[in-house]
Amino acid sequence: MKSESTLADKKSDANAPLFPEVARKRPRSMLVLRPGAMGDVLLTTPALRALRLGFPESRIAALVTGSGEAILRGNRNVDETIVLDKSSLRSQLGIIWRVRRGRFELVIDFLCNPRTALISACSGAPYRLGYDVRVRRVAYNLKKPRDEYREGRKVVKYAAEVNVDMVRCLGINGAGTRLDFEVSERARSKIDEFLRSHSLETGKLVGISPAGSWPAKTWGVRKFAELADQIGGETGCAVVIVWGPGEEELAKEMVGAMKTERVMACRTDIDEVGALLERCAVFISNDSGLKHIAVAVGTPTATVFGPTNPVTWSPPDPRHRAVYADVDCLFCDRNECESMVCMKKLEASDVLPIVKELLGEKERGLA
Repeated sequence: MKSESTLADKKSDANAPLFPEVARKRPRSMLVLRPGAMGDVLLTTPALRALRLGFPESRIAALVTGSGEAILRGNRNVDETIVLDKSSLRSQLGIIWRVRRGRFELVIDFLCNPRTALISACSGAPYRLGYDVRVRRVAYNLKKPRDEYREGRKVVKYAAEVNVDMVRCLGINGAGTRLDFEVSERARSKIDEFLRSHSLETGKLVGISPAGSWPAKTWGVRKFAELADQIGGETGCAVVIVWGPGEEELAKEMVGAMKTERVMACRTDIDEVGALLERCAVFISNDSGLKHIAVAVGTPTATVFGPTNPVTWSPPDPRHRAVYADVDCLFCDRNECESMVCMKKLEASDVLPIVKELLGEKERGLA
């Protein structure tokens, strides 16, 4: 049994890795735990890339949910995906048994919720890395503080950077925070045919998605429609309304609310929506998984923020702009809100100038 290690055990300087003994042992197999939304999985891909660079001969598996499996399809840094089926107690016990049979030498839990902590604890791995949080800390023998403080203040970082920090503590250098997402030629061919059938030009296409995973971080269909009308009238760009599973009626509602020419995207899988976003000059949305796919394929983004913090959920890159109203309760991190003041105070006219700037930079080759 490996002895437990925590930050308090380390006497060296703050930049030294917390657990360099793991890199020296060269684990032959490792499991990354990151079930959750597709954006959360995408934000873990830089850490997966760093693991592959640090352990090129190791077998790397990732435990994800269904959308996460689609995000990692084609990712060269992952040898195996295990899909977490939460439909029954029996299915979850089956996952625990499968993980244990995998004989992983290192487990890294990027989520550290009760379910993933249990999977970590039952994995049988000699090294189990997770955050040093109450109760769940017992699942890990390598404990990393969840939060970083400087001069008594909590440091807020881009989520991809936070994930890379988890790997760095093992003595593995990071490989940047670029998000990895593979778009297939099959998907590109389908989307190019769709664009041709609607006489849409790649350089003159703005994608908009009005959907959001939380009610509190959703700007609203009518405001997105108003913005789309302004874009169509003032930039000469065509607007394509992008939608995913369960969002078709919302997309149709936006089509009905618009006055200018608009196109509703065809039904797509995750690969195909990546190809569509790749063809857009700019993509506009709430803070959502589609926004992270746009970032991954290199499309400039304008993202409406309210309860969530853009420092955490947008890359520190001028091609990706955060738009939000000036209200006292901003970045409250609430899932639901009665007043929705942060969304109500933001107008289409506040967002349009940023979209124009991004389009201008794209034309000049700066974005």
